[in-house]
Amino acid sequence: MMITLFSGLLSGQDIDSIRLTNILKSLKLDKNKIRQELCVEKKMPSVEDSYIAIIPVILHQEKDDYIFTAQNYILITDSNGTIKNQYFDPTELDSDAVGLRGFTIDTGLYTISQNIRAFGVKADFVGSSKVYPYDTGKLSMYYPEGETLKKVLDQFEIDSARGEWDTRCNGEFRDKHSYIILDSSQTNNFTDLKVKTIAVTTISKEIKGECENKETSKTFYKTLKFKNGKYQ
Repeated sequence: MMITLFSGLLSGQDIDSIRLTNILKSLKLDKNKIRQELCVEKKMPSVEDSYIAIIPVILHQEKDDYIFTAQNYILITDSNGTIKNQYFDPTELDSDAVGLRGFTIDTGLYTISQNIRAFGVKADFVGSSKVYPYDTGKLSMYYPEGETLKKVLDQFEIDSARGEWDTRCNGEFRDKHSYIILDSSQTNNFTDLKVKTIAVTTISKEIKGECENKETSKTFYKTLKFKNGKYQ
């Protein structure tokens, strides 16, 4: 079973303002303590009155607004914003020369164990250099457990694009896009995750006044197994 993960933000994931207000009240957080523009939510499929919400909390902020460090509350709430599941992710996310652009909630069919369906949260980062373009998407995965959430994958790079060029034509670009396949095998009663990665290298050269591109691609696989409480 293949689950496609897309670069960039999906539409329709902005958080409802009333739910956000009630969430912040429950968490005892002021709006100036979060990155409101990065808050997202998504309805959980096949689960009545349940929404996944991501609330980035500022740990450190420089004078430049785009330079900061944050940690995420990962929540499941009802339609009123009442919190059902609460998890404060210990992973710190830094936004500086490579800026944190946003989050995408992925509610694909991640049935990773019997009666356990996980969801993904992808953090998208983009570089500020025009000569050395760079962006990356890193996926974490969680599933509900009691009144909290269990994190089973931490910041796995699922796609990336980087390169070097003269800003006109000549240069080299490398793009990688990965897809997760639920394997038939298991480790410690959790389904193995086979990662299919397609890597494309593009060489651009100016020839007789025209910019010409040559692409080469290769596909490779790796398998993530569930060990010591996480996929690795």
